[in-house]
Amino acid sequence: MENLKGTYKCEFICDGVEGVADVDYDYNWFAQDSKIFNFEIARFVTVMTVLGYDTPNETEEITATGFKNQQPNLERALREIGMTDIEINGCAERDEVSYFTGRKEIELGGVKFNLILSAFMGSYKRQWFSNFDPSGVDREANGGLGYAGNDEMGKVHLGFADARDYMYQQLTAYMDKHPSEYETKLLLIGHSRGAAAANLLAAKLLKTGGLGDHKIKPENLFAYCVATPNAIAVSEIDDNPDYERIINIINPEDFVTMVFPAQNGFSKYGRMYTLMGSDNRGLKDYADMKADMQKHYTLFVKDKEFHPFRKGNTTAENVIKIMGDSIKGFDDFYSKKMRECFKTVTPFEYFKYTLCAYIAGGRNVEEIAQANKAMYLLLASAVDVLGTTKVLRKTSGFFVFKEGLGGATGNKIGATYFGDSHRPDSYASYMLSMDEARLIENSNK
Repeated sequence: MENLKGTYKCEFICDGVEGVADVDYDYNWFAQDSKIFNFEIARFVTVMTVLGYDTPNETEEITATGFKNQQPNLERALREIGMTDIEINGCAERDEVSYFTGRKEIELGGVKFNLILSAFMGSYKRQWFSNFDPSGVDREANGGLGYAGNDEMGKVHLGFADARDYMYQQLTAYMDKHPSEYETKLLLIGHSRGAAAANLLAAKLLKTGGLGDHKIKPENLFAYCVATPNAIAVSEIDDNPDYERIINIINPEDFVTMVFPAQNGFSKYGRMYTLMGSDNRGLKDYADMKADMQKHYTLFVKDKEFHPFRKGNTTAENVIKIMGDSIKGFDDFYSKKMRECFKTVTPFEYFKYTLCAYIAGGRNVEEIAQANKAMYLLLASAVDVLGTTKVLRKTSGFFVFKEGLGGATGNKIGATYFGDSHRPDSYASYMLSMDEARLIENSNK
């Protein structure tokens, strides 16, 4: 039960770009009640989410981690910080979520614990279709009810509920497979889709008391969610004080954290901690902050520059407001008639065939062709004043002009403002460059 504290310098590759990260860990953090916000845990979590995107190498053989892929840099890092019984799935399917899990037996104040770390990552390929399918319509069209079924329709985003229940199954099976005589402490980590899954799963465990037959005390459940999307109807969030154990770390410029807008009644469980933005600090402090975080960013994304929105968070908020004003709820999302390049579509069809198809890319010739077609639709609808409904034109324009012309120029024209604001390495760079006083606790909205 040694190795409670240290630093490991990890090398990794994400999207073909090399990076390095110092992983500072101290398992003494978990001696406290999880209701107490721990800034050092938050820093650790943001770095671990970066490592979770170490490029998977898909293989034909089932690897030692249990799945048909390997993330060797990630696995090495987990072992170096003392984790055993490592399980990694970096290429999960549409209704699932990619994740990694490990455990370590620790002794705190003379008491021994079984610490489980489980991190849920952002969207892998067809998971993007699940992200934009809150009522499970496309899931059913593809022949199934996912993992969550339909009982919570209208109350929770079913695409994220599928990811939640998938991980409930995986973690229950993990604990069955690796029993411990000691009481369990559980650290749930998530980024993007993974943050939504971690947020919903943490709330579920706080309500039910554990994973299957494995009990987890509220004070032993730590949940730190990075770039958390809205996943639960406000009307469904009760006044359980244990939700304060769920921490959400938000970049105010990050579009993804605002989708299914608060103005339409959706939110997230737990407390919100907001990074510095142009609207919550003076211009000089904001500029200094950007300069500080850039030093870390160029290590995570080797020799690359971070691109903030020139107008700060108002750029993303304006698009979200247009969407919220035009699409009042899930009924509108699936049924409201709009136009894209003179063709009648619903908002769901727009996201499925345009944005999701483009972002998800393709595994085969047919999917690659669909992704290319989606890119041209984005480009066309971004400038089509006559044939495209305003909300869809503005949304297309947001991604086209804030993501290097939709990828059509390889980012040679325009810069990746949307991508940079959401990247896990951006969050980690902010957290490593700031102290706790610069992190702002907001009301959840």
